[in-house]
Amino acid sequence: MSKGSPDISTYVPDADGIARFRDRPGVWLSFGGAAFYSAYRDRLVPLGLRPSWVTALAIIEQHPGISQAALGRKLCVNRASSMATSVQLAEAGLVSREPLPGRNRTGLTITGKGLERLEAACLVEEQMIAGLMDGIPDQERAVFFSVLRTLAGRISRKP
Repeated sequence: MSKGSPDISTYVPDADGIARFRDRPGVWLSFGGAAFYSAYRDRLVPLGLRPSWVTALAIIEQHPGISQAALGRKLCVNRASSMATSVQLAEAGLVSREPLPGRNRTGLTITGKGLERLEAACLVEEQMIAGLMDGIPDQERAVFFSVLRTLAGRISRKP
């Protein structure tokens, strides 16, 4: 591991030690994604955040006044989960909740504190990636990112 790289090896099972898994891209994507998520989650604790909250804050920042129901759709969670997340974000002072016209509708807006925490969370992610990608040429990084986006896009497409 290079200097400055985060030690996330404790989050990754030894796939190389399992012969059946050595040449299976799905296993590596799964293990790598789960390991990165776990390490990122742990690094967000001092900010009082969770990875799902970071995503919610980014959506709310981009769509000021978004309803809780619309946030749930964008997060791909049910209405109850979206409402719970919205309440937790508001209790943490990261968003404000305002009644919207209509029956039982609440709009969400990111607060200054929420924006500050979102920026800090993005910096944590950038630092983790910089450490993990240390020594990999920029062109290879760009190809890797392009392939990840393509795979994620194909996985998330609705039939």
